[in-house]
Amino acid sequence: MRHQAPPYRLSSSALRLVASVLVLAVLTSASGCAAPGGQVVALGSYDTTEVNRFVSWAAPAAGGMALVVVKDGKVIEHAGYAKFGPGTVVDIGSASRWLAAAAMMTLVDQGPLALDDPVSKYLPEFAGEKAGITIRQLWSHDSGLPATDASIDDRALTLEQCVRRIAAGPLPSVPGTTVSDGSVSIQVGARVCEVISGMTWQEFFRVHIAEPLGMASTTFNLMGFNRNPNVGGGARSTADDYTRFLTMILQGGVWSGKHILSKEAVAQIEQDQAPSSTIVATPYTAVASLLPSTSHARPGLGMWREETDPGTGTLLITSCPGTYGFTPWIDHKLNLAGVLSMKYDLAKAAYTIMRVRQLVPQAITAGLRFRDVPATSWAFAAVADLSTRGLVAGYEDGKFHPDNAVTRAEYAKLVCSALGIAPDAVTSDPFKDVTSAHWAAGYVTAAVGKGWVTGYPGGFFKPEEPVSMAQVLAVFARSQGWNDTATLPYADVQPGYWAHAFIEACFIRGIIRNPDPGIESGGKLSPEGHCTRAQACVLLSRLLALRS
Repeated sequence: MRHQAPPYRLSSSALRLVASVLVLAVLTSASGCAAPGGQVVALGSYDTTEVNRFVSWAAPAAGGMALVVVKDGKVIEHAGYAKFGPGTVVDIGSASRWLAAAAMMTLVDQGPLALDDPVSKYLPEFAGEKAGITIRQLWSHDSGLPATDASIDDRALTLEQCVRRIAAGPLPSVPGTTVSDGSVSIQVGARVCEVISGMTWQEFFRVHIAEPLGMASTTFNLMGFNRNPNVGGGARSTADDYTRFLTMILQGGVWSGKHILSKEAVAQIEQDQAPSSTIVATPYTAVASLLPSTSHARPGLGMWREETDPGTGTLLITSCPGTYGFTPWIDHKLNLAGVLSMKYDLAKAAYTIMRVRQLVPQAITAGLRFRDVPATSWAFAAVADLSTRGLVAGYEDGKFHPDNAVTRAEYAKLVCSALGIAPDAVTSDPFKDVTSAHWAAGYVTAAVGKGWVTGYPGGFFKPEEPVSMAQVLAVFARSQGWNDTATLPYADVQPGYWAHAFIEACFIRGIIRNPDPGIESGGKLSPEGHCTRAQACVLLSRLLALRS
């Protein structure tokens, strides 16, 4: 009995669908364009039209802008405007703090530093009422120290001398009572890292964050070596570099398979670090009227919990806007990280920043409407459904190519992925034409092991052969254990046909119908005909709806 062929053949070329292609196969196939950090550019699952139109309009006034957006580990936007690009180095202002806090947390991971240690343990000059300030309070703007101090901008000083002046200065509020965004406490926190590590801050950051993440253009050295770097507001970076950092945070501290931070350290960075303190000042003053949710922002470590679910307290959006409009953010709802880069006045750029933040999620939604699958298409709802689930994406031309056939290898991956079956670990060739190195080998063996698909005589699987409608339906029936019987309305599916029972079961369950435009035609199902991408979307969407 021939077996069903797997998911959508997003593309037979090496550029095959650089996206999650339909959970289908191409997810880990040889397709994909290399992007920052080895990520995959997932063009075609994101409609850039409105974003590009708006930023193109806004960029000239700022002297140029760049936008990089990563969703589900794949770059979906990578653009520069007005002679400004994702690789353009700019002053990132207060966005420096997120980077600095992550560097500090490497010491917490390693053990020599604890967040609740008093600063006086490492800097004895912090005495008296300042002695009890904790490391946690320094990085959450809850230390009671002033927001600014002239010594931070004094290039004649070292960081050590700068912090000594801060220690000798005023303490405007009682530690642990008020949160006031500023650079002073971050400067002190950075000096603690120097003391513990024995390195300058610049070297410490390079070794623990910049180098492991490949952030070659990110530094706290302004115009050459600086003995007193402004750690809370003086870093320089690019949209490309900072996106690497955000992606690492989104991935629980992992970058390219290596832990830069522990999962626990990332959780600490994103936790509300001053839940009982009164918020006095945040970096969102200039944009609060445009993004009301920021009025409830709470401090993490070096960054801000911009929005949480009011019912559950679940963190939804984190960000750390810079003085010059450089804006990095993470949208946990969408598993998305974005960086809008510029060097402009934050107040003047506020509308642009917030509008881009609104347009990006809209562009993702619009991206589910592929150019060749309009809202009037018979398959539109199903394609949109699977796109939302992350099971399908399009080609680099922004199209879905709904009439393309799906191969057996692709279908094996699609079904396993959609039904939550992990690929098998393959150590030997499962078929003569599916070696252990084949991109779909694990999924093919998993599907075969489940009894959903089989090979051909002679030890072949024919992974590139298009899957037929009958094979698709047979997989559905087998995977669900269906054995219902019914009188079929299709003139070309007669008793005795190898897949008759499977087709009956799928008809009873509503996977196929009559009439069923796009699936059957003139009362004929064409069971031996190739199953197209559009048809596979419709059928799978119906199956998943039954299982929900």
